[in-house]
Amino acid sequence: LAILVVPASTAAQAVQDCAARGVKTLVIITSGFAEIGAEGRLAQERIQAVSRQAGIRVVGPNCMGVMNVRSGLWGTFTGAFDYEAPLPGRVSMVSQSGAFGIYCYMVARQRGLGLSLWVTTGNQVDVDVAECVEFVANDPDTDVIVCYMEGAKDKAKLERALTTARALGKPIVMLKVGRTDVGAAAASSHTASLVGADRVYDAHFRQYGVQRAETFQELVEVAYAGSHGRYPAGRRLGIVTVSGGVGGLMADAAVEQGLEVPPMPEPVQQRLKELIPFAGVRNPV
Repeated sequence: LAILVVPASTAAQAVQDCAARGVKTLVIITSGFAEIGAEGRLAQERIQAVSRQAGIRVVGPNCMGVMNVRSGLWGTFTGAFDYEAPLPGRVSMVSQSGAFGIYCYMVARQRGLGLSLWVTTGNQVDVDVAECVEFVANDPDTDVIVCYMEGAKDKAKLERALTTARALGKPIVMLKVGRTDVGAAAASSHTASLVGADRVYDAHFRQYGVQRAETFQELVEVAYAGSHGRYPAGRRLGIVTVSGGVGGLMADAAVEQGLEVPPMPEPVQQRLKELIPFAGVRNPV
């Protein structure tokens, strides 16, 4: 494995040098390629041609690298470890955006969420998000997959990844940008990705049981819930809270999301009243 952190103008030569030395894997952190325009795209194509001819697998360019928390591989230049060391766990993260991937790692770490594998794919000259999702789905140390995606260029590869994860019972929590024209344009200038029609992705996610998060907070919280390996059997919800006001907010949010908040059975309500006479026992409790 070689990690390239060199100016874009010398990256192609560095890839050639690595090929001559028999390097099998490259993580190219260097930016300044297809995301900046035509000249950068040509430089990226040179890297792609050299690496393919040499049989080298490439992560990047324009990425933040990779981590294998369990084996201690830190192929990234992030300063996030200055605050807290990674916590081994059973959640793996795949992010097309490097900075988003690091931020996701930091928030997950603060939440007490342990990681197995972490990878940022950047411009995806070779290894892409779909391939990484399939890889972590097959990882015996991964139970939950967290993913940030801007766009996929290979429909069959993405479908194979989602099929693999579902067949193995590995839930995917996905944050997919590009819902609007402005968001799609931002993604294109970010990692030179092809975002595509959002409704097509939405349909695929529903078809393969992917939980699409609408916010960053939802992404981390759903992953945290899924990491415990216990999933609801239906849509009926019991709410327990120390606050009547919060209970009302939770009940509203639950119903708006299509959940049911039925009254507790009468014997349960009577028993709860015996335990705490001043409690509200219907549901929320």
